[in-house]
Amino acid sequence: MLPIPTEPVTPDVVAQATAGDPRAQRAVLAHLLSWLPATARRMYGGNLDPEELSQDALTVVVRRIDSLSDPRKLDSWVLGILRRVAADHLKKRRRRPRIPVEDVELVAALSPDLPMPMTERRSPEADAWRREAVRIGEMILDELDDDAREAYVLHLEGWSQTEIAGLTDVPRGTVASRMRRAKRHIAEATVRHGLRPAGTLAGEESP
Repeated sequence: MLPIPTEPVTPDVVAQATAGDPRAQRAVLAHLLSWLPATARRMYGGNLDPEELSQDALTVVVRRIDSLSDPRKLDSWVLGILRRVAADHLKKRRRRPRIPVEDVELVAALSPDLPMPMTERRSPEADAWRREAVRIGEMILDELDDDAREAYVLHLEGWSQTEIAGLTDVPRGTVASRMRRAKRHIAEATVRHGLRPAGTLAGEESP
């Protein structure tokens, strides 16, 4: 699982930001900038500009920070804004989003489901592994339906099934089903592409 790479601001600071405190708002924006662009890249970078998505989402955050009713839910609230911004962009583009796996951390997070050999990052072997991981990862993940792909990537980003359910406005059991579907697809695809022996299945997350 890939945790969100940030130390969250405290609910007190977020509450101060919602009340209009400029210093608290700067702290909130610094916190969001530490993870939002990377999340946008992992979820939508195949077809959309993650920097543009992040900036548009942050613009909405700045404009609507006073509407956040629960300071403890800052990250999920902002991720919901990112999803809506991306949906608007995708309607204009009319293209299905792809999930790129170019960054090393996400490839490493996928490694339990994509059985690739881990090597030193700076070596010819590492470069070859990364190219192969990118090729196979993009191909397999792009075959997933939108709902299963979103749930799987949010899981890699460190969100729990309960959090994903709240974010996507579906029951937790639906999230668990989407996760099982994603993992089953990845397991079958890795067998199909010769990365696992026939009959080997990747572990499924418990509901």
